[in-house]
Amino acid sequence: MNNILDYASKNSPYYSSYKGKCIESYPIVDKVFLKEHMNEISVPIEKIAGQKNRSIFIQKTSGSTGMPFAIPMDFKKRKRRIAEIKWFNNLIGFHSHDMLVQCRVWTNWHNKKFFEVFKENIIPVNIQSMNENILRNFCQIVKKNKAKYILAYAGWYDALVSYIEKHPETKRLLKTVRACISCSEALNPVTEDKLLNIAGIPIIERYSNEEGGMLGQKTLYEENFILNHSGYFFEFLKLDSDAKAEPGELSRIVITDLYNHAFPLIRYDTGDTAIFAKGDTEKKGWEVITKLYGRRFDLIFDTNGNPVHPMSFARVLKNIDGIRQWQFVQNSAKHYLLKLNTDHSVDEDKCRTEIMQIMGRNSELTIEYVQEIPVLKSGKRKAVINNWRT
Repeated sequence: MNNILDYASKNSPYYSSYKGKCIESYPIVDKVFLKEHMNEISVPIEKIAGQKNRSIFIQKTSGSTGMPFAIPMDFKKRKRRIAEIKWFNNLIGFHSHDMLVQCRVWTNWHNKKFFEVFKENIIPVNIQSMNENILRNFCQIVKKNKAKYILAYAGWYDALVSYIEKHPETKRLLKTVRACISCSEALNPVTEDKLLNIAGIPIIERYSNEEGGMLGQKTLYEENFILNHSGYFFEFLKLDSDAKAEPGELSRIVITDLYNHAFPLIRYDTGDTAIFAKGDTEKKGWEVITKLYGRRFDLIFDTNGNPVHPMSFARVLKNIDGIRQWQFVQNSAKHYLLKLNTDHSVDEDKCRTEIMQIMGRNSELTIEYVQEIPVLKSGKRKAVINNWRT
């Protein structure tokens, strides 16, 4: 960390006034700030060691939060990013020669040429929509290519499990799959349990972002996220100030990328929230994430102002027959909306009782039936939305 701070203060025009200062003296930045100060933060290419005549790699984000973003990365950072993915893959037995089906919204930017697909040993599947034809084709692709791993947004697995439940004969098409990797959204534990029970396939949660790379991942044997402390310096700060949070407290995740020499990413507020804990002594006490909540501005609060984990709803709604998809919306301090895509009318009284136990007895809940819970342009589907800000 000291190396990247020293490097940034010597080579990045914006950080030149921070030479010799500790990391707590550096400002906490977000996407808006980085976009506004892109040129000042970027390091001139001639000052980047090891870059030689190579061009800077531009890593673009999906813009699913409403703000498209691009981060310059030097050659060594780009290579390290790939190596870190491989290392975390190895933790779950996934090696580079294993066939991977990668499900995402494949835009012109992300689309790969035939040689790239062959070299990376992946099968790209476009999931802009998740209708039965897409799911049927997906299962056939897995069978035909004897794929061993699947990488997809968490919401995709909701649709896959629903499809398998409706067409149980299709689970034999997935018999070569050793594990699924979930990214970008909070994983529904009901979906995780169902896929393991009906198809024998575990889902592994990954925590990463486009701005940096691999931040952490669960394994087959651990409930907590193992964090990438070799690549990033993690800070867990209070929601309402820049003071350090305590273990067990809901906190903001702020990272410093230790290896991006093209664009020093120092004290970057990821926008994500989590509960962290100190790791065991065998792992030198490195922090782990026990609960990953996702976007700070998508947090849902009960009527007393306490944050509620999005999966709290999944655990109760799974017991109400007929629900295919759901989305929970907070519109004010006490007013909530539950959108339901169902096979038939559900027991609304039971829904209200369960939700009120979570959100508060004085909460007011409206239930709305919809044909489909919309998917974002990125292919992600939000389980919770906060239209009210505290």
